[in-house]
This record gives sequence, C-alpha cells and structure tokens, in this order.
Amino acid sequence: MSWLANFVHKLSGALRLVVSGIVIVLLAVMLVSVLVQVAGRYLFNYPISSASEIATFAQILLVLFGSGIALARGQHVAIDMLPAMLPRNAARLVLVAINAVIIAFLAVLCYGTQPLIAFGKFQTSPALGLPMMYIYMTMPVAGIYMMIEALDACIRRWNDPFPRPDVPALDEAA
Repeated sequence: MSWLANFVHKLSGALRLVVSGIVIVLLAVMLVSVLVQVAGRYLFNYPISSASEIATFAQILLVLFGSGIALARGQHVAIDMLPAMLPRNAARLVLVAINAVIIAFLAVLCYGTQPLIAFGKFQTSPALGLPMMYIYMTMPVAGIYMMIEALDACIRRWNDPFPRPDVPALDEAA
C-alpha cells in the first residue's frame, strides 16, 4: 500500500472514530430532548419548543454524519449485481466511476452551501436563538468527511471491487 493510501486509510479511521462518538452523543441528545418534549407537553401541559428544536437539529446532524459511517461500511443502497459480474479490471473502472460521481456530488454540496452559510450569519433559530450559520456549516463538514470515506472505500476495495455478500446456507438459516 502506498503512503497516500495508508494516510487516507488512517485519516478515515481516525475520523470515523470521532464521528461515531458524535453520532452516539447526537442519538442520546435526540432521545433525551424528545422525552423532555413529551413529558413537558403531556405531563405538565407545557410545550417545550427548545426541546423540539434540539431534537430536530440532532436528527439532521445524525443523518449527515451517519451517512459517512454508512458509506464507510458500504451500507448505502446500491445496485451492484451487474458490476459484480464484470471482470476485475472492468469492475475497478466502475468502482472508480461510482466513487468519482459520489465525490463530485459531495463537492457540489460543499460548494453550494456557501451562500446558505453566509445567509445563516443573519438568521437565528426560532427557539434557541442559535445562529443558523453553525447548523448550515455541518453540511460541508459532513460532505468532506464523506469524500474521505469514499476515497478510502475505493482504495480498500481495489482488489475486490464488488465483493459478494456473505449469505448463510439455507440449512444454517433454518
């Protein structure tokens, strides 16, 4: 493995560890804020709007950062039956093409959110009063993380671009 591939693999592994921790914290925050919202509304007959907004922001961030983890694990929806039947060199070309499209889309996402971030400097969230710029900045951050994961996945899968899933035998499943 070249030094660049090794660097990308170590970088994505370190980022994945940090992002996994962030995702766990976000899930806990979302759970607690939903429980507070439900308790406030139904036990005390007092809706807590800030708890609802926290849950919404936590869910958005959970999806953005969780997508990078799913990309690293190959858990995104994909139609890979045809590429799996290709010879290795053709499958490698398809793998590189797929990851190039993913990275290009994420680059457009990162670039396209710049006006939104600039607009977010003047906009605040209704309940918390949080500048929306910080919420909007998570999109390019998550996009860059997903680009690194896509690049690492392409490097890792070079020798076996489209591995066949492990399917248990029928007698083992029964």
